[in-house]
Amino acid sequence: MNEIDLVYTQAPTGLIMPAMPQLITTSVYGIAALIFVIFAIRLAIKQKSAIPIYLLIGSMLTLYLEPVVDLLGNAVHPQIGQFNVITTNGHPVPLAVLIGYIWYFAALPLLCYQKILDQSLNQHFVWKSFAGVIISAALVEQIPLYFGVWVYYGYQPFKIGFMPSWWFFANTAAVILPFLSIYALMPKLRGAQQIIICFIMPCAAFMGHAGAGWPMYNALGTDTETTSSTLIQFASIASSLFAILIVWTYMQMINLPKSSKN
Repeated sequence: MNEIDLVYTQAPTGLIMPAMPQLITTSVYGIAALIFVIFAIRLAIKQKSAIPIYLLIGSMLTLYLEPVVDLLGNAVHPQIGQFNVITTNGHPVPLAVLIGYIWYFAALPLLCYQKILDQSLNQHFVWKSFAGVIISAALVEQIPLYFGVWVYYGYQPFKIGFMPSWWFFANTAAVILPFLSIYALMPKLRGAQQIIICFIMPCAAFMGHAGAGWPMYNALGTDTETTSSTLIQFASIASSLFAILIVWTYMQMINLPKSSKN
């Protein structure tokens, strides 16, 4: 990993992407993505529906979330030697992220597709999914972070392994809100209208991450070398709690039952 000052507020530049860890991360994420692409195609054929394909497209379009939250949340992917896909806001995003987003955002709606069709989702299941996504997010980033495939900089408290804990919660809110949006909209979409799923997914992901992350976005937007560490710690806790709050609020808005009727 490159020697950088992780306390510095501004994004470090000139970082060298570690070649082998990048290749391994891209390959492993690619295998997972391929599994879900095959699953989605088979599901589309079985259901005679384009919706599983729209879920894949929506997950890939959600890639545009990455450079924005990287900028606001003090994260960066090393620029030199990167398998670059897009660059916006001065933040280049590697291929591994695009591939990872396919399963990161499409996995839950694809695996719960029958529940979406049956409209049998409940709050208890969503909270279990929330916990599952947090655990998955905590695990899936540790090895790439260890080798410097991406970096969180600035003072970001309450790290678990190499990842700040507030990111677990913000990322999870960004996964759950598209899932709930698709669930709520499904009975109302007919024929060609279903294509809006491709665009609802990135929109709802932005809502989830920003809704949870805005306290930390603003805390990290200060000079973290001189800002009170207590203030940043408070912002981190607030962002984590806001992730829970907005998921709860969203479930109330779509009148999701607390538990199964059976």
